[in-house]
Amino acid sequence: MVQFLGNPGANSELIHMVTLDKTGKKSFGICIVRGEVKDSPNTKTTGIFIKGIVPDSPAHLCGRLKVGDRILSLNGKDVRNSTEQAVIDLIKEADFKIDLEIQTYDKSDEQQQQGKGDQRSNGYMQAKNKFNQDQMTNNNAAGGQGMAMGQGMNQGQGMGGMNRQQTMQKRNTTFTASMRQKYSNYADEDDEDTRDMTGRIRTEAGYEIDRASAGNCKLNKMEKDRDKEQEDEFGYTMAKINKRYNMMKDLRRVEVQRDPSKPLGIALAGHKDRQKMACFVAGVDPNGVFASADFKPGDEIVEVNGNVLKNRCHLNASAVFKNVDGDKLVLITSRRKPNDEGMCVKPIKKFPTASDETKFLFDQFPKARTVQVRKDGFLGIMVIYGKHAEVGNGIFISDLREGSNAELAGVKVGDMLLAVNQDVTLESNYDDATGLLKRAEGNVTMILLTLKSEEAIKADKEAEEKKKEEAKKEEEKPQEPATAEIKPNKKILIELKVEKKPLGVIVCGGKNNHVKTGCVITHVYPEGAVAADNRLKIFDHICDVNGVPTHVGAMTTLKVHQLFHTTYEKTVTLTVFRADPPELEKFNVDFMKKSGKELGLSLSPNERGCTIADVIQGQYPEIDNKLQRGDIITKFNGDSLEGLTFQVCYALFKGANGKISMEVTRPKPTLRTEAPK
Repeated sequence: MVQFLGNPGANSELIHMVTLDKTGKKSFGICIVRGEVKDSPNTKTTGIFIKGIVPDSPAHLCGRLKVGDRILSLNGKDVRNSTEQAVIDLIKEADFKIDLEIQTYDKSDEQQQQGKGDQRSNGYMQAKNKFNQDQMTNNNAAGGQGMAMGQGMNQGQGMGGMNRQQTMQKRNTTFTASMRQKYSNYADEDDEDTRDMTGRIRTEAGYEIDRASAGNCKLNKMEKDRDKEQEDEFGYTMAKINKRYNMMKDLRRVEVQRDPSKPLGIALAGHKDRQKMACFVAGVDPNGVFASADFKPGDEIVEVNGNVLKNRCHLNASAVFKNVDGDKLVLITSRRKPNDEGMCVKPIKKFPTASDETKFLFDQFPKARTVQVRKDGFLGIMVIYGKHAEVGNGIFISDLREGSNAELAGVKVGDMLLAVNQDVTLESNYDDATGLLKRAEGNVTMILLTLKSEEAIKADKEAEEKKKEEAKKEEEKPQEPATAEIKPNKKILIELKVEKKPLGVIVCGGKNNHVKTGCVITHVYPEGAVAADNRLKIFDHICDVNGVPTHVGAMTTLKVHQLFHTTYEKTVTLTVFRADPPELEKFNVDFMKKSGKELGLSLSPNERGCTIADVIQGQYPEIDNKLQRGDIITKFNGDSLEGLTFQVCYALFKGANGKISMEVTRPKPTLRTEAPK
C-alpha cells in the first residue's frame, strides 16, 4: 500500500467532479491504490488515491486529474472505505463512461509547478523507487523525495511553512534510515488486509467463525478509535460489517433467539443469474422465529454466526442454518430495492404450512428410498465424504454397528445419504452431515440411495462392451438375401422376387457409354419388381446380376441393358453397393431451341428430376454428343426439377424456345467389378 504524507491547509482541499469517456481508447488511464494522507501529526485520512496516469489517456487529456488525488465516489457510489479491488470492479462494470468525485490536495502547488519540468504538471507520474538513495545524487535525492512527499502534500507547506529551497535541503539531510522506519510504522497502521482468509478461526469469546467473516475484519487505528461499539461473541461490530461488505447496500445486523417450539420460518432462494451464487430471503413465516425480526423477502443474507454465506448456494445456506450451534442467531443482511437484480423467484406472500425440500430427490434419483431409524442414544452408523463413479461426490455410509437399529432398518454400507429429517445432504460436507445426525432425536427419517459397488460397475461395463462386440459380429454375419438391408458403403447381396415381372429400372453403363466404371440405377418405374421390393434406390451401384459381374468396361451398353430387361422366372440376385455420399458428376448443356422443333428427348420424371429414357438422334448436335439414356436433368433454365410432376416438367420443356440451359446429373461410380479373365 502507498502512503501519501502532507499537511494540507484548509484551502488546499478541493472537491470537484470529473467525467471520463474512453470511447475509442483502450482504458480510462488511471492507476489506483488504497493509501492515506497524514493531515496532522495525530490524524490521517485513508481512501482510494490515483497513483499513476497513462499518457494520452482520457484521464491525462481531461487535464483535471493528477497523481495523489483522492477518489470520493465513482458513478454515485461512495468508495472512501472501499477496497482497491472493489473500485477496480466498479470501473470494469462502467463500460465507456465514469463520473468521479475528486478531492485534490495542494492545487496551488500544482499551479506553481507548471513550466518548471515537474512531472506532475500534466497529471502523469512515472513509477520510481522513492527510497533508493544509493542511486541518486544529493540534488536528485531531494527531487525524488519531493515527488514521494508530493503524493498528497504541498511541497512548500509540507515541512511547516519552510520555503522550497529550505525544504529540499532539510529533506536531503533528514531522509535517513529513521525516515524509512517511519514509513514502515505507517504501513503497520494500514487498513489493507493481506491475511489468509481461508479456513476457520476462533473469536475471543471462543466461537469458531470463518476467517473471511466480518467478525475477523481488520480495522486500522483510526477506525478502531472511531468504533465505540463492543464486539459481540462472533466479533461483530457495525464498523467491521460495513468495512467487510462496503460495496453492499443497506447492511443490517439481525439477531433472533431460537424457539424449540417454532420453526425458523424462512424460505431461501438463489440468484436469478445461474452463474452467480447468493442466498436471498424468499419468504418469512408469520408464525416462525423470524416473524418479529427486521427481515423481509428480497434481503440477501451474507453471514450467520460467523459463517459466510455470500457467494454460496442457498441449499448450502439452508444446511448452515440448521447446523449452527446455540440458541442465538446473528445474521448480516443487505436490503435490496424491489427493482434491484436479485433472487430467482417472486417473494412468497403466503407462507406454506409445511414444505418438503426433499421431493426433488426422488425425481433426481428414482431408486432412492426412505428409511426410519429409532435413535436410542445413537444411530449406529458412520459416514464419510467420498466420490462414487455413478453419482460423483457425496456423503456415504462407511460402517454399521452390528445389531444396531440402522442395520435392522435396512441401512447398508455404501448407501448414499441424501437427506436427514427433511434436511438435504446432497451438497453437504462431512461436518454438516455429522451435525445433522448428531442433533437428530427420536425417529430419524433418512433418504438413502443404494449404489452399485465398484466391482459391479466394472462388471456392467465389461458386459456392455461384450454386448457391443456381439452386436458388431452379428452385423458382420451374412444376411439372408431375401430380407437383407442395404447399408451405405458395403456390398450387400439381395434377392428379388420377380415372378416373370419386369425389373422396371433404367441403368447407365457400358463400354460405348459415358459411364464405363460401373452399372448404376438412375430410374425406378413404380410398376416394376424393384419398386415392389422397395430396397433399391436411384444411384445404387449393381456389381453383379445372378452372380455374373457387370464389368461394363467389357460389355456394350446394349448388353448391360439386357441384363435388366430380361424376364426372370422367379427370383434374381443382385450385389449392391450404395455409396454415401452418392458418386456423381454434374455438367451443363446449352443450345438454341428452334420454334416448332422438338428436343428429341423421351423423359420419365422421378424425385430428383427427369430421367432421359431415350434420345432421338439428329435433332440437336449438342444433345447427340453429350446426353445419353439414364442421364437425369435436374435443372431446366435455372429452375430445379426436383419433386415436380410429369405435367409440370412436360410444360417446361414443351413451351421453351430460344436459348436452353440444362443441368445434367450423371453417375460416376468407383470401379468395383474386376475385369473378366
